[in-house]
This record gives sequence, C-alpha cells and structure tokens, in this order.
Amino acid sequence: MDIKKLLGAIFRREILILGAMAGVFLYQSTPDMIVSLKPAVSFEDMLDDKEVSPGTHVSGDVVYTLDYFASESTYTKRSDGSRSGSRKSGNFYLVPTSTGYIAVKCRQADVEAFNKLVDETFEFLSTGTEPTTKVFMEGTVKPLSGQLVSYYNEYLEELGYTESEIQEMGEPLVVQYVAFGFVRGFFIAGLVLLLLLLLLIRNNYKRAVRGSGLNRVEDLPG
Repeated sequence: MDIKKLLGAIFRREILILGAMAGVFLYQSTPDMIVSLKPAVSFEDMLDDKEVSPGTHVSGDVVYTLDYFASESTYTKRSDGSRSGSRKSGNFYLVPTSTGYIAVKCRQADVEAFNKLVDETFEFLSTGTEPTTKVFMEGTVKPLSGQLVSYYNEYLEELGYTESEIQEMGEPLVVQYVAFGFVRGFFIAGLVLLLLLLLLIRNNYKRAVRGSGLNRVEDLPG
C-alpha cells in the first residue's frame, strides 16, 4: 500500500466534509441508539420493585406523579452577543417508585397532561380514585445534576422526608425524554455517510495508484 497516495485520497475537501458530517451524526446518536436497543422498563415496573440506573431505557405511561420541582427554559444566542427571550422547554416532575422517587423531565408539549395527572394523583391519595389521564413517556435514565439536585431534595423535605431518609433513597436520577425515532434516523444517516466515505476513499486511492486512464499529451497522435 502506498501511504502517500492513501493520505492523498483521504485529505480531500469532499472526504473531510463527509467525515465531519458522519462523525457528528454518529457521535450524537450512538449513546441513545444503544439505550434504545435495551429492553424497556415501564413506570409500573418501577412501582413493582424494578430498579433502574443511568443508561436504563424507560418507556410507558406515567402512573402517578407529584408536582414539578423545577422547570427548564431555552434561548437562542445571537451573533452580536444578544439573546432571544427565554422559552419554556418542560418541567421536572417527581414520580414515585418502589424505593422512593425518580425525576421525570417532560417536554413542554406534555406539561398540561402532567399537571392534570398531578391533580389526579393527589385526588387518588385523598380518595383512592385511580387517575385516568395517560401520559406516555420514553427516554433514558441519567443522574440528576447541578442545582436540580438541591431543588429535588428541597421538595422531598417539603413532603416531610428527613435528610437521612432522602439519602437512603440513593442517587437522584431523572428520566430524560428522548425521541428515539429521530435517534435511529441520525444513526442510520451516519452509517450511510460513513460507508460513502469509505467508498470514495477507496475509489480515490485506486485512481491515484492506477492513474486516470486518460492518454497523456505526449501519447496523443500528432
């Protein structure tokens, strides 16, 4: 193999662009793609002693939920340094499990349904009437981090739990919504770009080794 010709086949503008695109697609989608292939755990399973950990695939209807303890907003930073107004992107709710609670970060589109389920959950605690609102949630379990941990602990203290009882519940976790359909699309697109990239490198290398196949000027008839 001619290393010099191979490097020449790789370091071309179109190859570098395709390589960057394939890298971004695969880097962003591979972790969630792996999660999507795992057997899913439902919220009912969590109430029936099924433990979850970071990286667990969660899918199903939320059975009960307490109120949200934090909300999230997003904004766009402009090229001139200014930024757009904040826009809400969902809330962090507290969902009961067999061992304590787990946070759930929902989409803004699901906030209204979650709030309705909150009311029905407190009604269930008072009267025993089961909630009727169905809120489907699919995502992956991640560690709760930053200031969210403080908000999580403060809400549990408001519910009457002591500091030692909260610690016994273990590491605070959150179910983060993931659109796995889009993840699979990005992953497949990344693989297609990677295959195309390898094919182009192969063709470029072959062309460099064998030549273009065209007659040279000095070989043309006078």
